[in-house]
Amino acid sequence: MISLGQAPQGVAYVPNAVQGDGMQNLQPLGAAAKSVQLTLAGQDAKPVTQVTLFDQGIVQILQAAVTGLPPKQPYVLALSDDPKGTGHLEALAGFMSNPAGAAIVNTVGPIRQITQGDGTTPKRYLVIARGTPAQIGEPVQMQVQP
Repeated sequence: MISLGQAPQGVAYVPNAVQGDGMQNLQPLGAAAKSVQLTLAGQDAKPVTQVTLFDQGIVQILQAAVTGLPPKQPYVLALSDDPKGTGHLEALAGFMSNPAGAAIVNTVGPIRQITQGDGTTPKRYLVIARGTPAQIGEPVQMQVQP
């Protein structure tokens, strides 16, 4: 695997596959070139987690660079209907923090529309909570509002 791009899936090489100058059928990235940055902060309000939403049209690829957690503990990246992280939490992805209290969390969905409250969708907020998707505990990091 060669690391390249925002979320590499793999690279294939086919000898002599390109005809001419290789520019036919190429087009700008369009929606895939857009991204949204969000920040989550701990109880002390210090920003510790960076979230990037890579637009893929209707859905986005969410990649969270999580830091500031106790090591080797289960957590859930979730959506809350309250900016303080209280109320109903809907799990997006479960993960385990590494020995440094960090993790990279990935998921896919219409997350930008939900976190911005586009259209008829009520605004929701990203949180990191203790626990697992089956048993979500209290929030430890909440989305910082711009």
